[in-house]
Amino acid sequence: MVANILLLIPLIREHKFNRCAIIEKLYSKIQGKEYSYGQLFDVVNERNKQMEYYNILSASQEKGMVNRDDLNLDIQFERSNINTYKIVRKGDYVIHLRSFQGGFAFSDKLGVCSPAYTILRPNSLLEYSYLSYYFTSQRFIKSLIIVTYGIRDGRSINVEEWLNMKVVIPSKEHQLHTLNVLKRIDDKVENEEKYATCLSNQKQYLLRQMFI
Repeated sequence: MVANILLLIPLIREHKFNRCAIIEKLYSKIQGKEYSYGQLFDVVNERNKQMEYYNILSASQEKGMVNRDDLNLDIQFERSNINTYKIVRKGDYVIHLRSFQGGFAFSDKLGVCSPAYTILRPNSLLEYSYLSYYFTSQRFIKSLIIVTYGIRDGRSINVEEWLNMKVVIPSKEHQLHTLNVLKRIDDKVENEEKYATCLSNQKQYLLRQMFI
């Protein structure tokens, strides 16, 4: 069992490394039409004035927007202020504060987030989540240098300038192909991580039984 866990850990790391390399390759030589980001996204500012939503979302580098409760962080906030929070809908992209990590997180959840975040809603030119992988790539992160000011881990991305930047968008068919390739890799990594967690839990259980 221990041997299986030790074998799985480097395998998972290798798959994650390969995933990053494949993302860079898939998005580096795209044939399509050039658009500004402003032609692909609307900046939306829906507030939770009616207190419709209470699940607070936070940005994570690997998982995009996640429920804050799942992060196991003790973050204090006033529940009464949740009406000032911004509504995030499924399919939105969120510009958060960690610009040194890219600063863009995709959301497949409905909820609310900090008023400090900028919410981007894509139009019909983009397939669901197509740019979520690109926004984590080194190619994209490096492109932000020209619209990033001040401290890199602060609110330093100039959104208005970024909206004027250009990106090549392929056909819907090509977008779907790219997504299918990357989702298969994600599924493989996720299954291996779950298996490793199960083995680790089983190991801990057996160790506890030894000392009963």
